[in-house]
Amino acid sequence: MPSKTEPSDSLFDRLVAREEKRGLILVAFLRICMLAFILLLFSKPDSPTGKLYTLLEVLGWFIPGVFIQLFVAFRGGKTYWMIYLLAVIDAALIVYVSVVPDPLNPLIDHPAWLYGFVVRDRGVVFSMIMMALVIMTFSPRLILWFGFWLFVAWCGAIWWLVTRPGVIVSQHFGDEWNPTQQELIDTYNLPEFVDISALAEQVIIVIVFTLACAVMVSRLRVLINQFAAAERAHGNLARYFPTALADQLADRDEPVRVGERRECVILFADIMGFSRFAEKRDPQEVMRFLNQFHQITTSQIGAYGGIVEKYIGDAVMASFAAFDNLERPAANAFCAAQAIINQVAEWQATDPADGDEPLRIGVGLNFGAAVVGDIGQREAMTSAVIGASVNLAARLEQATRELGSEMVISADFANKLRNEVPVCAPVLLAPYSQTETIQVKGFSEPVGVLFRPVEQG
Repeated sequence: MPSKTEPSDSLFDRLVAREEKRGLILVAFLRICMLAFILLLFSKPDSPTGKLYTLLEVLGWFIPGVFIQLFVAFRGGKTYWMIYLLAVIDAALIVYVSVVPDPLNPLIDHPAWLYGFVVRDRGVVFSMIMMALVIMTFSPRLILWFGFWLFVAWCGAIWWLVTRPGVIVSQHFGDEWNPTQQELIDTYNLPEFVDISALAEQVIIVIVFTLACAVMVSRLRVLINQFAAAERAHGNLARYFPTALADQLADRDEPVRVGERRECVILFADIMGFSRFAEKRDPQEVMRFLNQFHQITTSQIGAYGGIVEKYIGDAVMASFAAFDNLERPAANAFCAAQAIINQVAEWQATDPADGDEPLRIGVGLNFGAAVVGDIGQREAMTSAVIGASVNLAARLEQATRELGSEMVISADFANKLRNEVPVCAPVLLAPYSQTETIQVKGFSEPVGVLFRPVEQG
């Protein structure tokens, strides 16, 4: 018996509506299982409280509820009132079969001892089973609604038991009767005795359990909504920020960093001859090419733990270990750079951008200290990695044209790579056997670099 699902245009609410529809079908199935459970455990053909076929017929009244739930599940809309009406009927019927010795003949006056046997044998067990089923609907309003009518039904049942002729109930004991201990024991052992106080306590426990479950389900729904909102906000952040950075922004109330100097690896990747290529192509083709290139670079950088800092036209800047702690930032960046070069080569081999002449890329890698923090104003703030090491990485990428290499790495980066992976570094750096000292614009001292010349062919 699930709750009413309000129509909504949001994706989250549509998903909730779909799950509640599935819940209706699930609860309908569990309803049948509940009937079988009651019959198997509590129906005793040789019991004086009733025969198996009698209880089977009475519990069969609950089966139409299965079809009502399935009808509401597939029709929805204005038919949800039937679920609340079904809850009232269920509350009345479950209490009815719990106290009436012969449910098919309720007006017959049975021997007084039979009422005591029925209450002791069944009690509030059926009510607890039905309440557990209602709780699975995950609707606080429906849980409270069913609990209220269950309370009303049990109040009526207790009054009905008290008025049965010959039944001895605990309320009959007053100040005028002062029994001995043995007389009290003998009275409680009489088959006609019905402990109304204990029964009322059980009903109160059921109601308290109902209230607690309604509050729990209500709080759980709030937490799920808050979690969904947080996930949605995180998803929106991830559209504009790298995943690692989005995770930090989602977990903090303050900016990522006020300003910090960190040692990190900077990667710059650029398309060689892109300006000449773009001049001869339609804007749509240029954007398609750029998107494909950025898709390759972004996926590989992210796969190796890097963060794309910015796109500068056909260039990409990325950092490794600037905003998080990577164990081997140089090795990760080196592998990401190699993967980018290889994937772009495969792409251009099958779909060359400039006719028969595939475009190539240049990559610059540098390791050093950089300032990491947030720049901009409150309305337009972004994270940034700045410093001489960033400028050097950009200059190394530009030097790939002059040196005729697809990747140029600084000596500092090579040393960092050797420290991180001393066993693998000689193998990784073996192709970059060419070394040179170049003068880089903006730097007073020459910079040592390693590179591998690309064979022209």
